Amino acid sequence: MELSIVISTHNRAKSLAGVLVAIIGQDHDMEQIEVIVSDNGSTDTTLAIAEGFRKAFPNFRYLYDPRPGQIVGWHRALSITKAEVIAFIDDDIRPNPQWANAAIEIFSDLSVGLATGRILPVFNEPTPKWHELFKKPYKQGYWSGLWGSLELGSNIVDIPAELVWGSNFLARKSAVIEAGGFHPGSMPSNLFHFTGDGDVGLGWEVEKLGYRVRYHPDASVEHHRLGAMNTEREIEYWIFGEGLVSSYCHLRQLASSLSKVPPSDLVRISEEKVTDHQIKQIGQGYFGQGRGGVPDRFMKVFCTAGEKGFRYHREKFKLDHQFREWVLRQSYLDIDNTYRHPELIKVAKINQSTRKDKSADISWLL
Repeated sequence: MELSIVISTHNRAKSLAGVLVAIIGQDHDMEQIEVIVSDNGSTDTTLAIAEGFRKAFPNFRYLYDPRPGQIVGWHRALSITKAEVIAFIDDDIRPNPQWANAAIEIFSDLSVGLATGRILPVFNEPTPKWHELFKKPYKQGYWSGLWGSLELGSNIVDIPAELVWGSNFLARKSAVIEAGGFHPGSMPSNLFHFTGDGDVGLGWEVEKLGYRVRYHPDASVEHHRLGAMNTEREIEYWIFGEGLVSSYCHLRQLASSLSKVPPSDLVRISEEKVTDHQIKQIGQGYFGQGRGGVPDRFMKVFCTAGEKGFRYHREKFKLDHQFREWVLRQSYLDIDNTYRHPELIKVAKINQSTRKDKSADISWLL
């Protein structure tokens, strides 16, 4: 097996069907590719969609786990993948026909541990002109964290690990395991505080191990965004999450450097080390070309939502010892041992009880 494709999904059956159609169109021998749909507690028709595509792939697996969070899908799939090269992707991306070939080619160099390619956003509605301010120049192209876009030109180049994201995350399996696996990623809104630095956190660990990180222009995907980031609510949710992640990273760094300090004291120490000005800057790093032209109501969100997320996360950490254990875990590879928090267990039980096995006609997709 040359490539394992892991698709993490939750309650987006139609979007899942779209990515599976795109994978069918890959210009590569499908006998050498396995496809794993990792369902994180869906209660819609995801199962029916997956089963409808089973015969389209020589090597196909469907995993269901009611426990919430992208990390469940990533690690459940990681444990059964057959290929050394794994593509972890979201259900809203559409890889171009040469994507699989490029992914396999990259890892013929044994020094490469992570890779990615072009990520081209496709919005379902027009974006405001001021969104151009989020483009950050890099090498022969640009990237945007808020858009989730990456266009670094037509050459194969080495890049920093922080530019490899879950929408197009290509990895060497042994490197992922050696680095301790993913950190918590996307979570449902009612469990948002359980979010961590996810794919980027793993990328940093792989990079520390000495592996190279590479960009290949032909490993290209379209990223179909449901929103256009043109409402205060969309922006606020995103930047609030950035605040959560900032707190998560800061507390883990403190715990690592102050190993003899009780976890319950870390928030107090954090408050002494991080200034209010630094906290208020969270989320403003998305701007790449100034801030002129951003409407005041959006600028207010950029200046306040990150701080709210940061302080909310620290409050949860201070009051909940089980949440502290979640944040400070060295590795999340063992999902059964990781998912002990009552809030996570409760949602898993609800997902299991409300799951529906509906039939679906997907002939119009094929």
